[in-house]
Amino acid sequence: MLKESGVEFEIIEYLKNPPSAEELKKICIGLGLEPIDLVRTKDKQFKELGLSKKDDRTQEEWLRLMIDNPSMIERPIVSYAGRYALGRPPESIGNILD
Repeated sequence: MLKESGVEFEIIEYLKNPPSAEELKKICIGLGLEPIDLVRTKDKQFKELGLSKKDDRTQEEWLRLMIDNPSMIERPIVSYAGRYALGRPPESIGNILD
């Protein structure tokens, strides 16, 4: 979808270069989500760590868990012109490209 739009983009390999807590906070704010909402709860790592969305954790604790376990970060995340979208469903990306 991004290639078809003609928009230049950069792919960030988050497994090799996980985002910082500040970057994740900025993404959450841009998406209007809490950090727990950016966690892939069906990820193998999430289950292996015995986590639950109902866990009584602070935003900082959820951010740290994503930094330490980047496979748990929901993806793809697209940032364009200061706006953010989750790429699931892919059509949501079109909303920020207008």
